[in-house]
Amino acid sequence: METIGPLQLRVMHYLWKNGPATVHAVLEHLNHQPGCTALAYTTILTVMRNLARRHFLSQQPAGRSHIFAPLVDEYTYKLGMLQQLRRDLFGGDVDWMLTYLGKDEEIDQDKRTRIAALSGEHPVTRVAEVPT
Repeated sequence: METIGPLQLRVMHYLWKNGPATVHAVLEHLNHQPGCTALAYTTILTVMRNLARRHFLSQQPAGRSHIFAPLVDEYTYKLGMLQQLRRDLFGGDVDWMLTYLGKDEEIDQDKRTRIAALSGEHPVTRVAEVPT
């Protein structure tokens, strides 16, 4: 599965949730998100055209605008990214991936305990940061 960037992912999340839409509809939604800096119409148009070129979206004329629709569903994309993460970062080892997930302090302790039990609890050592 090909990785998409953060803004592209925000566009895809909108389309997965709301279905086919115009650039204007996506722009309006994104510009009304808390903490979002104002995005230009041409920025979102470029992002959506690039997603269409990469076969993540379809693009159909509708009067003076175009309707964009997801060609890749959310489940397929997320599963593909998770599989790629498992292969690329953890050498395909699910237990190692779960071990690291079980160390994520942003996850509730009860869930981390359950994850650790599934993983076989490999020891995870931290690498010291190199001073800059």
